[in-house]
Amino acid sequence: MRQTSYSVMMALALALVTGACGGFDNAPFRTGTVRGYLREADPLVAVVSLVGHPELRGPVAGDGTFVLEGVPAGPVELFIVASADKAVRLPVVVPGGGSARLEDVVPRAGGFLDLRVRGPARQLVEGGLVSVTGTPFQQQRLLEDGSLRVGPLPEGCYTLEASATGFPAKATEACVKESESKEVRIQLPEPNDDDQGFLHRGCGTIGCERSLPCTPEGQCQECVSDEQCAPGLSCRDERCQPPGMP
Repeated sequence: MRQTSYSVMMALALALVTGACGGFDNAPFRTGTVRGYLREADPLVAVVSLVGHPELRGPVAGDGTFVLEGVPAGPVELFIVASADKAVRLPVVVPGGGSARLEDVVPRAGGFLDLRVRGPARQLVEGGLVSVTGTPFQQQRLLEDGSLRVGPLPEGCYTLEASATGFPAKATEACVKESESKEVRIQLPEPNDDDQGFLHRGCGTIGCERSLPCTPEGQCQECVSDEQCAPGLSCRDERCQPPGMP
C-alpha cells in the first residue's frame, strides 16, 4: 500500500489567507477525503469505515475503488472489510480540505470471534445484540441459542458490548490473530430487582433440550432426567423435586 502525496497546496494556501483575514469559515478544512483501491474486494460485503466512528463508512465499488468523505483531518485509522474472510486496519493522514489517496490496499486474513452469551445461572437470553466498539460490526443480532460469529476482524484487541432484553449490558475485551477462530463466553450481569420476567426466560443448563422455566437457582423446573436437576433434587413426573415430595 502506498499513500501518495496530497493535492492540497492550494487548499493550505487558502487556509492561511482566510485565517489571516479572520473573516471566513474554516469548517471545510476540518475534514478531508480518502480515496483508494482495495485488492480482492467483494463488493457485496466490502466496506470502508473509520475506527472509532463506525457511522462514517462507505461501500467499495466492483472495481475495488472507494471514496470516504467527511473524514476528520489529521492521523486516523481505517477499518476495512474486504471480503467474507479478509480485512485490514490502515493508518492514514488526512489533509484538511484535501484528499489522501491510497493506491494499493492489500487485505489480510481476518480473525473470528465465536461468541456464547448467557444470562446469570446459564440462562438463555432473548433479543441479544453484540457490538464491536469502534468498528462496522454494530448491533449484531445473536442467534436463539445466544451464539454469534463476528468477523472478519483484523488482528488486534477489541471491546465487545453484549446486551439482551431485561439484562444490563456487559463489556468484554477480546484479542484475535490472523486466521484465528476464538471462542469468547460472555455472562451478562444480574438483572435489576424490578425485572419480573427474569425467572420466566428459560434455563440454559446443560441437558435442557428446550427453553424451560427456572428455579431461582437457575435450574430446570421441568426435566427428563436427574442430570437436569439441582443437587439434591430428582426428576419425577417431569419435574425437579426434592426427596419426600409426593
